[in-house]
Amino acid sequence: MTTITFDTYTYVKKLKAVGFTEEQAELQAKTIAELSDERLVTREYLDMRLKVTREYLDLRLKELELRLENKIDKTENKIDKSSAQSRLYFIVLLCVIIVSNPKALELAAKIFGIVK
Repeated sequence: MTTITFDTYTYVKKLKAVGFTEEQAELQAKTIAELSDERLVTREYLDMRLKVTREYLDLRLKELELRLENKIDKTENKIDKSSAQSRLYFIVLLCVIIVSNPKALELAAKIFGIVK
């Protein structure tokens, strides 16, 4: 990571030129240098943090996609099971109607080509 450099010598000269004492100028330059070391960040640091954040968000997004796909699969399985169950109920009901009603039995025999 690159560091930010602060030219304390030039800064002290500028402060002295506008009336600061040597001691005041040096203290101010030292304070600014310390602050810049502690608190300022470089573009490289921000880019690295952004990259890490993007990678984290990509992982979270992939995790959410997988969870959603899993829920969709479960829902589709429930629908398929429910649909198959409904068809079975319909067939059973149809069989009951056909068996219990002679006219329906005769009609079914004609439809399916079953001859007595």
